[in-house]
Amino acid sequence: MTPLLFLLLTAAPAAPPVAAGQTIVVTGNRISDTEKALRECIARHCPPKEDIQATLAHAENLFVAGRYRDARGVTRASIGRNHRYRKELPVDVSDLYRANGRIAVHLGEGQDYELSTGIMRGILGDAFGKTDAKVLMADVEWADMYASMGRFDRARELYDSVAARAAKGARPDLAGIARVRSAFTFELQGETGAAQRALHTIAADASEPNRIGRLSALVLLARLDRKHGNASSSNELVEVMRSLHAKKPVLIYAPALDLPHGLAEGDAATGQQVSAISMLAGNNFTERWVDIGFWITPQGKVSDAEVLRSHGSLDWAGQLLRQISGRIYTPIEEPGGTYRIERYTYTARWLRDVTGSHIRQRSPNVQIEYLDLTNEPSPPPAPAP
Repeated sequence: MTPLLFLLLTAAPAAPPVAAGQTIVVTGNRISDTEKALRECIARHCPPKEDIQATLAHAENLFVAGRYRDARGVTRASIGRNHRYRKELPVDVSDLYRANGRIAVHLGEGQDYELSTGIMRGILGDAFGKTDAKVLMADVEWADMYASMGRFDRARELYDSVAARAAKGARPDLAGIARVRSAFTFELQGETGAAQRALHTIAADASEPNRIGRLSALVLLARLDRKHGNASSSNELVEVMRSLHAKKPVLIYAPALDLPHGLAEGDAATGQQVSAISMLAGNNFTERWVDIGFWITPQGKVSDAEVLRSHGSLDWAGQLLRQISGRIYTPIEEPGGTYRIERYTYTARWLRDVTGSHIRQRSPNVQIEYLDLTNEPSPPPAPAP
């Protein structure tokens, strides 16, 4: 699904206030340390749970460093070692497949993304009941994957199934998330009216069990209204957020992002025949990414958006910076604002069937994959009197 949908449904993590001019220091384990830990774990035939934990730590480090292919190699090798433990360690092994899928999608490996997500869901589904929260969220991820590929009917079918099972399982929060995502697939298909009608139905239910669903629906309605120059629902959302005394901002508007070849909401070419000739002038999609840092002010505005680090050509980053700078978030009570770091990858899916060629070709549809790199910090100590 479009990265903005995930931003809309996920509140930004709070960060401690930082005085003007103060340096922000990011800490973490070095790649050499996580590589050594994994290598030593494998050498001593460590238990599979430890193996998977070491794998995920090292793969995450490699991914954040922009070494996508190396990260994928690490997860795939670990899958080869640990898949057989899926019944004994369903959560751990499913996490391994989830990580592999998320890395694959940034490389444009749609088939691996689909396969890994399906296996992840299957492992959890075999181990736990249909109303278990882990299975419900896995089904949401499964539906997200189908939506990202433009298979909206299948995505809605899964979202609606989650909503029904979550309601029966006394998980109204998960039911609300699924109902809202199901409604928004209409917008991704270009059926704005259907999306608004479904979202208004969710937003009209002000009962406590529907609190998360209603808030999410209000967020998306505000986005759709602002898209057409109407700020009234944004004002309603701001008042709702103020009443919650929220410390985390929620995105309510982002300008359109227009990139070369168009920004695909889903890879409409996946699974279809595309002429190889149309690909000859293709783009360079080899690990092109940027990490963008920016402040969200207490008033919900974005300031000081900048590229912190990058790999590959930056001919697309200027438009992304302008889009981020033009966002509007809900106001927050954190006097110093909050700081975010987000990873964006410029890629395109590999096609399954290209007419006239046995060589793999990229889709002409550009994909912008998103990952939040902002860490949730511990609360800062109270200032001295």
